[in-house]
Order: sequence, then structure tokens, then C-alpha cells
Amino acid sequence: MTSLVIRQACFQSGTTTMLTRPSKAPPRLFGTNGIRGVVGKEVNADFSYRLGSSTGLLFKPGPVAVGRDGRTSGMMLCEGVVSGILSQGCDVTDYALTTTPALQFLVKNGKGAGGVMVTASHNPPEYNGFKVIASDGVEVSRKLEAKIEFLVERNTWKLGKKPGRRVKPIDGLNPYFNGLRTQAQEISEKLHHIKAVVDVGNGVAALTTPKILRDLGCSVFGVNDNIDGRFPGRLSEPRPETLATLSGMVQQVGADFGVAHDGDGDRAIFADEKGTIQWGDRSFALVVDEVLKNKPGAKVVTPLNSSMAVGEIVKKRHGRLILTKVGSVEVSRTMIRAGAVIGGEENGGIFYAPHHPVRDGTMAVLLVLKALVRNKVSLSTLMNRLPRFVMAKEKFDCRNESSKVKAIAWLKKQLGTRVTSTLDGVKVDVKNRGWVLIRPSGTEPLVRLYAEGVTEKDLSGLLDEFKPMMQRALKV
Repeated sequence: MTSLVIRQACFQSGTTTMLTRPSKAPPRLFGTNGIRGVVGKEVNADFSYRLGSSTGLLFKPGPVAVGRDGRTSGMMLCEGVVSGILSQGCDVTDYALTTTPALQFLVKNGKGAGGVMVTASHNPPEYNGFKVIASDGVEVSRKLEAKIEFLVERNTWKLGKKPGRRVKPIDGLNPYFNGLRTQAQEISEKLHHIKAVVDVGNGVAALTTPKILRDLGCSVFGVNDNIDGRFPGRLSEPRPETLATLSGMVQQVGADFGVAHDGDGDRAIFADEKGTIQWGDRSFALVVDEVLKNKPGAKVVTPLNSSMAVGEIVKKRHGRLILTKVGSVEVSRTMIRAGAVIGGEENGGIFYAPHHPVRDGTMAVLLVLKALVRNKVSLSTLMNRLPRFVMAKEKFDCRNESSKVKAIAWLKKQLGTRVTSTLDGVKVDVKNRGWVLIRPSGTEPLVRLYAEGVTEKDLSGLLDEFKPMMQRALKV
């Protein structure tokens, strides 16, 4: 088969490089949200150098922002990325330890060429990875992901005429905090009575959420608040079953709310004043309700695994709901195209366009605070006003990518006309009872099953039917 030749301008060195694409497609590196893998196995220093060189070649002139979360392998991988970028003649602005949303904000507002965040988000400590950020501060498009994959696999580059320069900014995260304060102006004088418990899960949100809350006058009680890439306090993914300490602390100190973040600080899961942990789409529904009160008719973007409560709120407030595939880049890019004001995910990701259309755990805290201050009632009261459905989330081990594909194909065939969407995996809506979505994870060796029922009985019936079917599909 004839090779395809792509002409790629190398802006940094002033040369033109001929890239010959092999007839066989390179392996897929990017999942739902960036690249992730076990350190020393899928991800190592050599890979990080190749990724840095690839992004340095593709980005337009201008500094590339680089940051990392607190994982023990972060510094090693960050050095590889920086070296690769510098080798292409690009300058690097090194923010060292930071959250993903902070780095994204800094890329956009610093008018940089792009950015690379070294993180595996909520994955276990043996993992690490990379999120590549475009000049608008949003993760790069799927099309650009494919170009990066091609270059990483090709593994040959002409170096720039001279290496770039590495700079460590004096003001660090200050521009990001200024942006947060702008969004909190309305409530900034009304928070001195607020008590908050913040569980950063030993992640880098320790640098952002406690600081902005204290700056605004809140009393803050920390849980797992030291940065430690081994995540000794709890698993990095904030889930109800891992947040007992947060729940207990909220009740112990009489806090108005508690919040838990993941490893890179882009997600937030809340506990009300009673210590009850609220799923991410519950807090998202609350924020949507609050935003649409002031902007009726606005567009709301969310993946198709979000709760029916979100759709009910959007309908009540005469908004427009836009569904996407699962993945933060899908939500962000759709928000930009559609001009949406708010987006969110069931995992605790909230995207607020007036600040920046990316998921930001710290910004999510400010949005929930606004709801508390405006309504002058407790968080549990606000949550109880929302439509209530019952959701379950299951996961099935599947370490072979081809097995994931076969399982989904088998399910489509077995379910036939019952399938209501194949936008992302297989979704079945059951009239007056709820829905089920089965999709392969893009970040872990898993297949995920989401189910939501109108009642507990409905949910139980859906799980009794679809869990055994999922287990059979994985044996195909």
C-alpha cells in the first residue's frame, strides 16, 4: 500500500519536515481523557521525551506551559516532556506542581502555544500520564491527538536550530486565583460564617481550594491535605465509599459542606452539612438550576451517562440540553462550538464557561457556594429540592482492547431495536423505568455499566437484567 506523505511546517526552527505516515495506523495512545499508563511499563522517560518533542513540533510559536500533579513519578516524566519541547526550539513555562484546571487557565490567559500536564488524574499511584492542552486552554482535539500519536510512534525529529528557554514564573498561580476571585465577587463579602471541610486526597488541589476559600473568609478544615503522590489517605478517585473521613469531619465540626477532589483537582464531590455524600450529577444539577435561574434558555452540555435529574432541571428552566460522548474534551469542545454556559459530568466535573469551559474542581466549589449564599438554606435542603432518581455504577475488568470491542458489538446485536443510542457504547432507555449505558473505559482496563431508575425497584430490575448480560458479553 502506498504511504501517505504529510507536509508539516516546523515553525520553531524555520524548516519544513516531511512526515511519512506508515500505511499501518499507529497505536492509540489517548483515551477518554489524555494518555495514561503504568509507569515503567506503558509510560517512561523515553516516552515523555517523545511526547514533548511531538507537541513541540506541532504547536505554533510561543511558550508551552508545563505542570504536574504530585505523583512520585511526576518530576521524572515532566523533565522528559520539557526536554523534548526545548529540543524543538520552543520555550517552556514551568509551573511545577499545579492542578490541571489552573494550568489550562494559565495557557489560555497567558496566550501560550499550548501546554502539557503530567497527570493520571484519579488513577492509582502506579499510573501516570499526560494531558495535552491547545492554545485556547482546552485539551487538544481528537484530530490533533491522532497527529501526536503518529509523531510519537515515528520517533524521529529534526532538532530546532537552537533549544528553547525554560522559565519558572514568579507570579505562579496568581492569575488563576485572580480569575477565581472575579467569579466570586458577588459573594465575597458573605462567606465569613461558612465552614468547609476540604479533602484533597493528597492531591494538588491542596494548592488551590483551601487557599481561595480562606482568602474569601471561610473557615477551612483539611483532610488528607498534604501532597503525597502515593495517596496514603484514600484512593485518588473521590467516591462515596472512600469519603467516610470527610463525612465524619463535616458532622464533627458542624461544617456547611465538605468537598473532595481527585489527584489533579479537576473534579469535586460534595458532602452536605449532614455528611451525606452527593453524586457528581446531583451537584451538577444544582449548579445548572442556579445558572439557568439567571440565564433561562441557556445551553447545557453533558455526556449521555448523566442523571435524568439534569434533563429535568434543564426542561424546567427552559434551557437546551446537548448530549455528548463521555470525556472532558467532548464536553469542552461542544460547549465552545455551541456557546454553552455550563457543562458537567456525573463524576464530579463541572465546566463553567464565564471562567473557563473546562472541568475545574475549585471553580465547582465556588458555584456551590453561590447557591448556598443566594438561597440562604442548607446544602441538604437544596439537594432535596432536585428531582430524585436512583443510580448505580458498576465496572468489569477487561484488559484486552479487542475484547472491549467484541463485547460492545455483541451487546448491540443482542439488544437489537432496544438500543436507543450508540453515540458512546450502548444505551437502552426503558420507558417510565430508567436507562442503562454500557461503554468501554477510555482511561482504565474496564468496561463500565451505568444504570438509573425512577425507583429503587426499577434500578434493581435493570441491574438484574443487564449485569448478567454484560458478564456474558465479556466471554464472547
